[in-house]
Amino acid sequence: MNGLARVLAGNAGTRVMSRLRLRAAAEAPRQVHLSVTDRCFLPCAHCDIYKNEAEDLPEATWARVIDELAAWTGPAAMNFVGGEPLLRKDLERLMARAVKLGFTVTFNTNGWLLTDARAEALRDAGVSVAYLSLDGFKESTVDHSRGRAGSHRKVMEACDRLDRVGSPRVIIASILHAGNATELPDLLGWVKSRGYELVVQPLYQNFGNNAHDPAWFRHSAMWPREAQLPAIDAALDALVDERRSWGKVCNSAEQLEAFKRHFRNPSVDNGQVCKAGHSDLAFDPAGNVRLCYFLEPVGHVDDGRSLAAIWNAAETMRRRHEVHRCTRSCNLLNCNFEGGS
Repeated sequence: MNGLARVLAGNAGTRVMSRLRLRAAAEAPRQVHLSVTDRCFLPCAHCDIYKNEAEDLPEATWARVIDELAAWTGPAAMNFVGGEPLLRKDLERLMARAVKLGFTVTFNTNGWLLTDARAEALRDAGVSVAYLSLDGFKESTVDHSRGRAGSHRKVMEACDRLDRVGSPRVIIASILHAGNATELPDLLGWVKSRGYELVVQPLYQNFGNNAHDPAWFRHSAMWPREAQLPAIDAALDALVDERRSWGKVCNSAEQLEAFKRHFRNPSVDNGQVCKAGHSDLAFDPAGNVRLCYFLEPVGHVDDGRSLAAIWNAAETMRRRHEVHRCTRSCNLLNCNFEGGS
């Protein structure tokens, strides 16, 4: 908390900050998202990141960011995302650095590049979790969603490789949409048979260099129509039942129930609080410091300020106030959702 926030601490100060459209964070971020590349070779139906042309920052820049974060935040969670993070040949070195500095490290992958050698390197780096993308149970569904034949097979091979080396732990990450809702119970059964866990995201506007579009779902081929909503509900009910039995679903029951409302009207304020910029901090592949990927950045890793100074700056507190009052449904995404059990 910076000097302005300390001066304005307390109930009266909170009211003043609200009038000024400022919001301080209670503490340093506890979850860091490093988007280390925009490069990707899969034209996924729900994602446009593969169209981006940003060049990767050098290893030395990310190493400096990781070092500074460790000195500032202390032990926290760090997730490496992309694009496809395994396109970076230095990924395991960066993750090993973060682990040695006390971070709990996870990463997301489509599985295509996860060779035996890289599975061993991930294990040796001390990575805790590999989120493997699998948007359905049937091969045809997954391959269609990922835009390339063989995508389902590559995830299965990646699972086998990680099982053989023993770590990192596998969590299957699936995006729920009209085309795979009926497959979610079978997917959950398979996840349990492998000893994995499942985390689900609701379909949202395509990520990438896209401006926020409140009507995005109206022209999405993957968005469920009225007749498909019972299948969405049934899939979510199965996931809620599993979660409440302390099973293999990572999402909270509250979040999953909110997905039902999202699929009926995603343009209506769902009343959920977004944690973006409150406990989370994100970095995009260009080095921009962001509270939310759909809002303007609040700084850059090379703008001459410390990350702590950026986190507590007045413009960041204004952006945090904007996030707190935001009515977009992206607050249901796993990186943003606050609370629940």
